[in-house]
Amino acid sequence: MVRRTLLSVAVLAACAGDFDQLLQQGGAYPISDGTSGSTADDPSPASTTADTTASTADASATIGEATSGSASATDGGTASDGATGTTTDDGKALPVNVEVFLTPTSVDKVGEVQVMVSTSRPVATIDVFDGDVPLALGATPGDPVCVFEVTSDNVPGDGTHTIRAVAHAADGVSGQAEKDLTIDVAPGGIDVWPPYVQVGPINGFTSATLLDDAAIAAAGFYETQQGLEAVAVKIDGATGKLEAGPVALGKVALASAGSGPAIAASDDGAVFVASTQLGPMWAVSKVWLDKPLSFEWKATGDLKTKALAVTVAGPFVIVVGALEVSPGTHDLRVWWLAAEDGALLHEAPFAASLADDPPNKLDEIGRGVAIVGDEVIVVGERMIWGDDNKTYRRAVVLRYSLAGELLDEWTSPGEILAEDGAMGVAPLRGGGFVTVGWGRNLFTIRQVMTRWFSAAGQAGPVRVEPTPGNDAIGYAIGEDREGKIIIAGSRKQPATDTDAWIFAIPGPLGAHAWDVVRNGPGQGPDDAAGLAIGPWGHVSVVGSEFSDLQPRAFALRLYP
Repeated sequence: MVRRTLLSVAVLAACAGDFDQLLQQGGAYPISDGTSGSTADDPSPASTTADTTASTADASATIGEATSGSASATDGGTASDGATGTTTDDGKALPVNVEVFLTPTSVDKVGEVQVMVSTSRPVATIDVFDGDVPLALGATPGDPVCVFEVTSDNVPGDGTHTIRAVAHAADGVSGQAEKDLTIDVAPGGIDVWPPYVQVGPINGFTSATLLDDAAIAAAGFYETQQGLEAVAVKIDGATGKLEAGPVALGKVALASAGSGPAIAASDDGAVFVASTQLGPMWAVSKVWLDKPLSFEWKATGDLKTKALAVTVAGPFVIVVGALEVSPGTHDLRVWWLAAEDGALLHEAPFAASLADDPPNKLDEIGRGVAIVGDEVIVVGERMIWGDDNKTYRRAVVLRYSLAGELLDEWTSPGEILAEDGAMGVAPLRGGGFVTVGWGRNLFTIRQVMTRWFSAAGQAGPVRVEPTPGNDAIGYAIGEDREGKIIIAGSRKQPATDTDAWIFAIPGPLGAHAWDVVRNGPGQGPDDAAGLAIGPWGHVSVVGSEFSDLQPRAFALRLYP
């Protein structure tokens, strides 16, 4: 009778690592989902016998980092001392028969796969491989927690993978078995569900965030005879159907990609919509996109203020925008509000010093915000004087504590292109953050510019997407589970109007992993204004596109 011994290994996101590192970590490397093969005492069509003193296969290559965890053995799966019940009547060591079980047995979407291993007698350790690539070495038998990840059609890759387990008894006898795993995941950038298009009154979505149930909360606007109105909706993440809303949040003075309304969600499911209302003045509304819809509070700021971005950090709602000091000229502003009741807690101004700008004619404006670790990162653009006595726009990055203390400021030196600006920012899984926006030489077209920063805020590599002759801009950015950078924005195609542009890049160097260009049915500007990335890398994008001489809102969910 086969006694079950279950392998306990926690394997995390797939990425390159070396064999020595694997050994130091206790041996656990990730892989993709799979089907199972087995060995048993009595071979059957679903199993094969493994009765060998197996040696560990050469493991010079790996497909990812992993961490291993062990648990107490179950079902008799404790390590044997080699003295009792491990020999036959003639004194020979008993063989170790092995079976491999995979859940699921085939993979057609990103997610986790569990590996379980059964052995005919207790063993001390178990090694697991994808072919000859180690996934876990020296794992202690235990609960069924050998988990590896499939994060796209490229990692670990579509096709058939042979998952092999080698079990080692304390008396030196080993046994092995294998199981085939089929992976066939949709390519990145393919629609998860048919695009949601708001045919009714909503003219555009300008921002997006994800809720705990994977639904998309989107902020946008619609046109009325009295002007533009801010709205918020909830879109079902599984079907792409409108689940709740729209809820109207008041007349606004600004509504477009990069200008709001902007949306963020708190851990308790509430959403906060920041907009520039008539006046102009910043406004923030706290609503619940449940059934029934509920409105909790609304806070407004001083006249001539604008709100362009928003995020939530525990008890704080942080709003980013500007104070208009004269037509077309602003001082950057950041406001801290209480999430509970909307009370204004703190205001942080940023502008050129009086010595550098006596008449206060240089423009500074905040465009994006993100929480990175225990810091608030604000990005935007500012005007500076050049050596030629001309003004240039440059990207600006401000780092604040969660309580509003300015920790550092950085202004682009313009080392790649003469002018640039930052529109969006996102944290990186490995630490630091990344920004996106635009860059150009003076009086020329814009190109999408992405810049990486360390955890200490030090500027790093810069990447420019070459679009000769076609004006392009990135509005929103994020990182998926594999470390790909996803950018949403727009670009002008030759002889056409502006199209929405969503694409994935591997990092500062390398070709696009995938591209999506969305061109609405009408002749007019289309843009991808908001972006949110789910825990398994699915990309949710919202924006607006032209149809029948007027814009309409759309939402997409794309495979990673």
